[in-house]
Amino acid sequence: MKKMKPKEPKLLTLILTATSGVVLGGLLGISVLLSRSPVTVTTVPEEDEYTKVGDYNTYFTPGRVDAGESANLRSGTSRIKRRTNGPVSFSEAEVNRFFKNIKFGDPVVEEGGKKPANIGPFNVRISGDQIYATLKITVDPEGSPFEVLVLADLGFENSDAGPELVVNSLRVNSLPIPGFAGLVTSMIESKVAETPWPEDILEMWQNIKSIEVESGKLITEVGLRRA
Repeated sequence: MKKMKPKEPKLLTLILTATSGVVLGGLLGISVLLSRSPVTVTTVPEEDEYTKVGDYNTYFTPGRVDAGESANLRSGTSRIKRRTNGPVSFSEAEVNRFFKNIKFGDPVVEEGGKKPANIGPFNVRISGDQIYATLKITVDPEGSPFEVLVLADLGFENSDAGPELVVNSLRVNSLPIPGFAGLVTSMIESKVAETPWPEDILEMWQNIKSIEVESGKLITEVGLRRA
């Protein structure tokens, strides 16, 4: 009796098996990172401490917030409101104090619809010429709320039309979002446009010609835009 040789697996079967393994592994990794909230620290650990195998935490240091409105913040915002030409600089703590005092209106919700998300608080940390921002978002707050913390490395591009916010890198909880900086920037811009900002804040924004981040300061150039 002739002995039958076992059939060798087809190339397509091997490819499909390997691909499904990679996809399942990727989905598992995404779910783990998305469910892991960033760890708040006063100082970020050394790289060799947080790159150990099995450590999927993201560490971040929140920016300082002034307890009260400083004289510089009060005079600086007044200059922007009056469009007094020239540079106006703010510290990290003053920027966060300013955003803490902003009272946003309620988002427009269709009749019978649910409030899509709660946003806030917003916090920035300035280190040298870099600015980092964190924003807490609660998805489906009236149903099954799920909180995520968005961490972004931000910048500004200045033109005759004024400053434009640029997202250099982004994380949602501990999940990095690579390669989509331009797309993310567009999404954020659309959400900013939908946000019911107070009228006086919108007027102040129009009075800013450019924004730079230097030596731990946010420097705004106040004046009439060319475009």
